[in-house]
Formats: sequence, C-alpha cells, structure tokens
Amino acid sequence: MMYWEAGISAFLERVFDRIGAEEFQGEIMEEWKVGRRKPTCSKCEREFGSEEVHFSGIFEVEARFERADFCISCWESGQVHPFSHWKTVTPRKVERRLEDIEAMSEFFQALCREENPTPLRQKVTYLTALLLMRKRKLKLSGREKGHMVLERTRDGVQIRIAEPWIEDSELEGLRLDMDRLFASQEDPEPASA
Repeated sequence: MMYWEAGISAFLERVFDRIGAEEFQGEIMEEWKVGRRKPTCSKCEREFGSEEVHFSGIFEVEARFERADFCISCWESGQVHPFSHWKTVTPRKVERRLEDIEAMSEFFQALCREENPTPLRQKVTYLTALLLMRKRKLKLSGREKGHMVLERTRDGVQIRIAEPWIEDSELEGLRLDMDRLFASQEDPEPASA
C-alpha cells in the first residue's frame, strides 16, 4: 500500500467512525484502490511529455472513486471538479535503445575464436554472452568447472566460455564500453589522428 493510500484509508476510517457506518466501512475499505497514472490527459487525450507537470484527481463515480490525470490547460479550464487532487510530474521517459544484435553476435564469435584470451577478454566475452542470452540468441546448456556451456539458438552449436569473477568496481566501466560498442546509432565518427 502506498503511503498516501494509507493516509486516505485512515482518513476514511475517521469519517466512517463519525457517521457510524461500520458495515459500509468494511465493504469500502476492502475494495479501496486508486488507479495508476495514465500516460495521457483524461480530457484532451494528449500524451504527457517526460517530466511534464500535470494534475491528478480522485473523482466519485457511481459510488466508487476513480483517478483521472489532466494536463495543465485542461485542469485550468474550470471544467474539472475532483473530490481530491494533487499536482504531480510525469516520470522521466528513458529512451530505449536497440542494440545491433548482428554486430554483437559477430563480436562474440570473434572473441570465442581466441585460444588464450586475457582476463579482460574473458570478462567481455562473458558479458556479451549474457546480453545475447537476454536477446535469446544463446541459451545456457550447462556449467562445468568455472565455465558456461552455451548453445546458439539458430543452429544448436555449443560454445564453452569462462565464467570470470567481475568486481563491482569493474562492472560499470565494462558496461559503458559495451554500450558504446553495441548502441544502434549511426556509425561513430573516425577518431582523429
């Protein structure tokens, strides 16, 4: 239960205690739920932008409460009359990036061809394998003595890679490097000499 739901529940309990509606109180309190934020204005249906300030209100509809969200212009129109309301902000929208899966697969195959990979290459191979498993290009077939046995989903070929220990302090740097490698964007500009 959200903290504000607990506050509203406590408020309703006090109201019901004053009016002496115990049987009504139990029925309402068991079914009390406020809907989640909507991605669009309930009146004009315009989609809220990332971090946009808007208003949310609770309305009594057919003996129950419902939530509605409004952009500032619809709210200020004077045609909205909620039971209760608050000013809020739409959460920051994070742009989802699409990785270049084919490039990632080719990179992984090149890493696997190395006979004696350095500890850094083992870590990069392992993290690339995890990404490919997440994209369902590889699946785990088993584990044996510090190694993972993977299977390529397209052809069933098995690949054995080291399962190295990666320190938390290394992980963020490796993640950033891999983001730069596989982000699906235009080709990076060549490095200046």
